[in-house]
Order: sequence, then C-alpha cells, then structure tokens
Amino acid sequence: MRMHQLNETQVMAVTKELTDMTIGSRLLQQVRSNIKLKRATGSYQGLRHAMGLPVHGQRTKYNAQIEGEEKLSGLPAILISNHQSELDVFMLGRIFPKRCVVTAKKQLQLVPFLGWFMTLSGTFFLDRSDREKAIRVLNKALDDLKATSGGLFMFPEGTRSYSSKPTLLPFKKGAFHLAVQAQIPIIPLVVSNTSNIYSLKDRNFNTGTIKVKVLDPISTEGLTKDDVNKLVEATYAKMETEIRRVGMSAVAGDVSGESEALLSEGAQ
Repeated sequence: MRMHQLNETQVMAVTKELTDMTIGSRLLQQVRSNIKLKRATGSYQGLRHAMGLPVHGQRTKYNAQIEGEEKLSGLPAILISNHQSELDVFMLGRIFPKRCVVTAKKQLQLVPFLGWFMTLSGTFFLDRSDREKAIRVLNKALDDLKATSGGLFMFPEGTRSYSSKPTLLPFKKGAFHLAVQAQIPIIPLVVSNTSNIYSLKDRNFNTGTIKVKVLDPISTEGLTKDDVNKLVEATYAKMETEIRRVGMSAVAGDVSGESEALLSEGAQ
C-alpha cells in the first residue's frame, strides 16, 4: 500500500533542518586528491572514501567507539543524531549503514566532487524555494526507504551547536513527521562532545576517540500527526540523558584529566 503524501506544513518542517554538509577548503582538497569514481558503491560509502574516511577497517586520527551498532540494521528507519561541528561529516562516514542516505540543500549538488559523490550516494536534494518539488522529493525518499529497507539520516537540531559541553539544542519536527508518515522507526544516535578534539574557536586539533551510542529504535507504528509533539519530547528526553552520560570524547594522551572533568561537569 502506498503511503499518504506529505503536506506542505510537514515539508516545510523538514526543509528547515536540512543536513548542512558544508566543508572547508582543506577537506575539499582531500576530496580532490582521493577521487576514484569506481569506488562509489551507491551508498554513503563512496563519499566516505572520497573524503579520506575509514573504509573497510582503515583508521584516521579520529577513532570511533560505537556502542549498539547492531541496532542500525533495523531498517527502514529515520536515523537522527546531535549536530556539533564540521567534524560530524567524519562521524557520518564511520557509522552509516549501507543503503543510508541524507537530505541536503540543493546548492550542495553543484559543489565539485562533493556534489558528485552525494549524487552517487543517493542524496535527496531539496529546493526550499520550490515547495511542490520538495514535496515530490520527500515522498520519493519515503517510498524508496520502504522499498529498499534503507535509512534516512537527519539532524533534528537543525544547526550545529558548537558547544564545549555535552548538550542538545531544541528539536525541529521534520524528521518525526517523516517517520510517522512512513510508519517506520526512529533510531537515535548520540555522539560524545567533540570540542576537545576539534574546535576552531578553541583551536583544538587533537587525535582522539569519539564515543557513539546507538539507542533503541523508537516505534511510530499507529502514530499520527497528532502524536508528533509527544514523540519529539520523548525522543529529546532520551537523547539528552544519554548525551550527558557519554560526556566528552577522549583525547589521546590526555593525562591532565581535563576530559574527565568536563564529562563530570556535563553530567550535573
């Protein structure tokens, strides 16, 4: 049975929290040097390789410690996570399951190399200036998720927090409208605060381990648009609690106890 179509209000809610995948010139240079179209696999793994991210066991200066990764196999689903900084793009490449795609601003499709790989990966590009087209794109995304048992990744905060402590900004409702519309679960992920590893403001550029915890899937079966507000509140509460628990990322060679101190402070 075909799903009901998204209405204009739901589309606008989604487009307000489009994944912002803008990258700096240094990362773009890395993309150029690593381009190999034959490595694109029809998923986010192609973009992952182009950006120099870990592929098949390879490692970078940012290591990921993932808890509950097996829960990412419960697709189709909407995957959501906290949004901190430009470093998030590296974490996406590390944790994305196969057949998982993102939504992005239409303008990013025109960015050399990055746009090409996002297109190859199946990214759904949304044009905020054309509501009818955005509706068609999002409804196609939902149909594809159901047909291919895939995943759609979104940042419900809608913007990067750039916080120096474990925290979570208020959620927008777009991802939850999509999950309810498709009657598929939401899989929340929480990522430890990475400001002690990467922060332009504080000039932190450290090697370290980023902790990622995959929470239990949240069912939307039987829910309607009238349940979205409660769904948002319940999901936010669960993620906020876990974000405080995972705390700060671990800086390699940190013997000062700074990360532990920040973790304890954030948990208060």
